[in-house]
Amino acid sequence: MQPKHLFFLILSTFFFSGCEGMAHWAYDKGLNIEKNRAGLNDQTLTTADGIEWHLLASEQNGENHTDKEAVLLIHGFSADSSNWVRFANELEGDFFFIVPDLPGHGDTTRNLDLDYTMDAQAARLLVLMDALEIKNFHVAGNSMGGAISLAIAQQAPDRVLSLGLVNSAGLTRQTEEFKNILANSDSNPLIPHKPEQFQTTLKWAMEEPPYIPGFFIDIMGQKKAENAEVAEKVWGDLQRDPGMALEGKNLLPKIQTPTLVLWGREDRLLGLDNVDAFLAELPQSRAVILDGIGHAPMVEAPGKSADAFRAFWREVRP
Repeated sequence: MQPKHLFFLILSTFFFSGCEGMAHWAYDKGLNIEKNRAGLNDQTLTTADGIEWHLLASEQNGENHTDKEAVLLIHGFSADSSNWVRFANELEGDFFFIVPDLPGHGDTTRNLDLDYTMDAQAARLLVLMDALEIKNFHVAGNSMGGAISLAIAQQAPDRVLSLGLVNSAGLTRQTEEFKNILANSDSNPLIPHKPEQFQTTLKWAMEEPPYIPGFFIDIMGQKKAENAEVAEKVWGDLQRDPGMALEGKNLLPKIQTPTLVLWGREDRLLGLDNVDAFLAELPQSRAVILDGIGHAPMVEAPGKSADAFRAFWREVRP
């Protein structure tokens, strides 16, 4: 074998044998760049209730976080804190963001013994905010995170400055399309058990997904598949949770917190009819609907979503 052929063989063997490791390195590097642009730092914290949290929090740059209004951002089912990074980037410097991975998700405590109902998750988040020494804050949640936000507003109304419900569960009026797939399939499209099934999850979750490199999707799919057993436990808890079926229970009308309902019109999971139902039940609510956007507006249209919240938070500023 000629020396140059041997050189290219060794070179190609080096790259291809290490491609998985290189892909994970590039994935982590890409996420870190996005987080740095948004002024968010990774933090870990163990709270008094035993939860080991991973969260993103705004850089303080020597300032006390109390100089800015705090905003708690809560992701949805089977997601994690990264869902809010591009949204936070649009508002970088204006607010102090706290963006945790919920228990059962991401790099926060995940096991089969926890109670993953809305009330239990809300109580844990209030303990987290206590540990961070943040008394008052805005809270916004997507999907399941919206239902948790409603639970927080019920448990600690004196602490919540405003509510943001982004294609939120709570009333949980599912589309006929989604109800049919759940009724007639042995699997839930939101819980990939194999990495390649994550492609289906993305199609259900987003109408206008941002560009994501193929190897990013592969790694994300691998992570979701590894957590499938816990995700099934979380989903099971949701199906039995009164906090996911609040319509007509005379609980929401008691919430006097200013509320923005932000909705992607093309949501395949939770229909647009949820918007009018929320407006009817929440006395201090208003709505913004984004055309051509699906279940995750803060991912699909971070600029438009941030504009809506910027105007809302300025209006309700204490």
